[in-house]
Amino acid sequence: MKNYFGFILVFLILSCDKIESPLPEEYGKFNWTLYPQDPSGYSYNLADPASNWGINNNPKGILLEDYTGHKCTNCPAAAQTAKSLEDDSIKNVIVASIHASADGSFQATDGFYMNNFRTAAGDEYISEMTGFLGNPMGTINRNSQGLSGSVWYLATEWSNGVNDEINQPLIANIQLKHNYFASTNGLFIHTETSFLAPISGDFHLIIYLVRNDVISPQKFNGGVVDTNYHHHSVLSANINGTWGSLINDGGMADENTVVYNDFSYELPDPNINPTYNIENLSLIAYLCDRNTYEVIQVIKTDI
Repeated sequence: MKNYFGFILVFLILSCDKIESPLPEEYGKFNWTLYPQDPSGYSYNLADPASNWGINNNPKGILLEDYTGHKCTNCPAAAQTAKSLEDDSIKNVIVASIHASADGSFQATDGFYMNNFRTAAGDEYISEMTGFLGNPMGTINRNSQGLSGSVWYLATEWSNGVNDEINQPLIANIQLKHNYFASTNGLFIHTETSFLAPISGDFHLIIYLVRNDVISPQKFNGGVVDTNYHHHSVLSANINGTWGSLINDGGMADENTVVYNDFSYELPDPNINPTYNIENLSLIAYLCDRNTYEVIQVIKTDI
């Protein structure tokens, strides 16, 4: 996983007047080697991040994390369930396929299964969020309405779990912009997170890099192996680390709090691995409560 560089600015908007906090000392410390020109010509206004955004509340999103494996024979059916939910535009489901399990047996690489889809973040989520029984299981906004009061849902319950989330109120908004420079494989990401209602807790912004489609072998029942299987929305890296960037540290955030985050990231070379072609990549950004793991908003952006 490549290193990322990021910084945060927090603004508090009161009665439509903007009060800006001083710029932190580390402000602007991107990895500028990923920008192929003079940094002074960078198109995003780093000095005044608020000026780059308009009011554009995204609809309430539902993050469905499908924990899967290319040797898990029941996982293709679960993946189809997830894709069907995602294809229903009314539900606004965003799928991330995470190749992880407690012992890693369904994710092992050998023989036909040459692609290593595992990530350090996926392994840590399995370990920390207790109650995982085995692939395929998933989380739905990581709420605690899953099996035995855990965040984990059996695939047969994903549809019901999604329906329960649809009418939950939207209490935060996320917007994301990016710039990509092919000559350096450099990705510059800018986010605006705004709270739409008072809320307290330790909230983190986490950004996934996903490959939209990877053709690679998948095992089915009866010993059948589909060597032309399309793996969908594969979690491939965490742009800003496993648990992301702190947005609110425990106290009360009122409905006027706005936080700006900026990151630079070196993408894998698509000349070495064509599945990292820029047209095959997307970013999933979500805001979660670090203590309960619950996701309160999620968006997906094509790169």
